This record gives sequence, structure tokens and C-alpha cells, in this order.
Amino acid sequence: MPPGGRLGIDLAAGLARWREYKKEVVLKGWMAGGRRVTLIESVRQVRRDALTVFDQEFVEWLGSRRRVHRFSIAFRTVTVPRMAEHLDRAGFTVDAVLGDYQGAEWSVWVIIARRRRPVRG
Repeated sequence: MPPGGRLGIDLAAGLARWREYKKEVVLKGWMAGGRRVTLIESVRQVRRDALTVFDQEFVEWLGSRRRVHRFSIAFRTVTVPRMAEHLDRAGFTVDAVLGDYQGAEWSVWVIIARRRRPVRG
């Protein structure tokens, strides 16, 4: 990213406290072309690595044909101050931190940072 370039990061609050569960249907619906879809999800905590892992199973039906797509998404729990430290070491200046933990079930912090110009010696 060139100097002066902007970067936006969102940090989800409360992931370390996310409830673990296995194979729950979290979404059902219809897509174009008459395809029926279901999203089945499992959530697990890998505490020693500060990870919350969402294992996803996306099932697509077209008539009697069934296709399954499996994937996982892992989120690392990082505090806002810790992320600001990482950004500083990577050559960014934090311009704004937006969001809060006002009791919402799913709160998000947004960090806006700018790439510093190289220091000339």
C-alpha cells in the first residue's frame, strides 16, 4: 500500500465468549433458478490460540440433486490496543477507532489507519 493509503479493519467483540455448538441450521432459503439452500454451522473455541472457528456447510438443492460446500472461517481474538500496536509496527497510524460495547449482542470496532510516509535518513 502506498504512503498515505487508508486501511479499514473491523474487530468483532465477544468472539471469545461465543457459544459453542454443532451442526445448527442458521440459514434456509431459496436462490435464483429454484435452488434451495441451507447453511449448517458449528462453532468451536480454540482457546490456547485465541481462535473462534466457524465450520460451515452450505447445502444446495436443485430438484433431487444435492451439492455440499464445506469451509471454515477462523477469527482471532485481538483487543483494539493490541491491534493498534500491530498497525504501528507495520507502518500505519491509527486515525480513528469507531464503535462501542454498549450492550449489543454483536458489537464491532472499526479502526481506520493510514500508511505512514517512509522516514528518510
